[in-house]
Amino acid sequence: MHDETTPSPRAAVPHRGTASRPRWHALPDAVRAAVESRAGAAVLDAASQDGGFTEGFASRLRLGDGRRLFVKAASASRGEHAHHAYRHEAVVAAVLPTSVPAPRLLWSLDVGDWVVLAFEDVEATAPHRPWRPDELAAVLAALGDLAEVLTPAPGALLPLGTTADLDPELSFWRRCAAGDADAALVPAPWRARIDELAALEGRWAQAAAGDSAVHFDLRDDNILLADDGRVLVCDWNWVQLAAPWVDLIGLLISVHGDGLDAEHVVATHALTRDVPHASIDAFLVALAGYFVGAAASPPVPTSPWLRVHQAWARDAGLDWLAARLAR
Repeated sequence: MHDETTPSPRAAVPHRGTASRPRWHALPDAVRAAVESRAGAAVLDAASQDGGFTEGFASRLRLGDGRRLFVKAASASRGEHAHHAYRHEAVVAAVLPTSVPAPRLLWSLDVGDWVVLAFEDVEATAPHRPWRPDELAAVLAALGDLAEVLTPAPGALLPLGTTADLDPELSFWRRCAAGDADAALVPAPWRARIDELAALEGRWAQAAAGDSAVHFDLRDDNILLADDGRVLVCDWNWVQLAAPWVDLIGLLISVHGDGLDAEHVVATHALTRDVPHASIDAFLVALAGYFVGAAASPPVPTSPWLRVHQAWARDAGLDWLAARLAR
């Protein structure tokens, strides 16, 4: 169920090269010198990693002594959103339990108003999109293992924000019902259901509450399939306290949009098979509403594909929601 003026949830969008990032030689001399000093070797080569949507530096560095690092950096004075995200990620990554399947943070430093993070470099690729069943199966298994490690949330990660803290960010339908958001942003078939969706959305924070540490931004571009068979989860800058199934539902929007059977996953995966139908609906309504509002926001010059991807997620989420609410 989507407006004929918007793309199908299965319309093709790029999944690589979506970020506009500075290259190594574009970084200030002081930043490059600090990285080489801390690394203990000169940087011979830097391969920019242009997936994702932030504007910060993110490159795989090859050092003069043969070692490799994955380094991220962002500046506050340039107004980069990534600066706050990277700084928070440095705090979280430093205390993630070693049992969490994530690249290890090796060190971080400040250089003027720049924050720099260095991670172990992993020989890996992102999952293919559209999703391939074998890669999806590996990711789904890893999410179950991840939930076991992070439930309850390890003390080193506490305190964390909760779903109640995030509720204002996921309140589009309620704001729309109250006249505080533009109903014209809503795809036409859904405009008559705004009050219904607002009521469902009002339950999401309680329905998705829990004591697990969850990633809360789990997308294919935050996942690595390592050459040694591991599934690694990256970019832990949105970690929250919530029910252990919320990351799976967020990821399944892309699975449904790619034409795979998300409902079969919900019905059979250990994280969701016993979760009340209404709880998943409430969270899915909140996510879909977020994407409706976000997709209509002004373009971001440093992230040229962000709004396109948010529109795709809007349509995929609403399409999946239509099927669930029709049951």
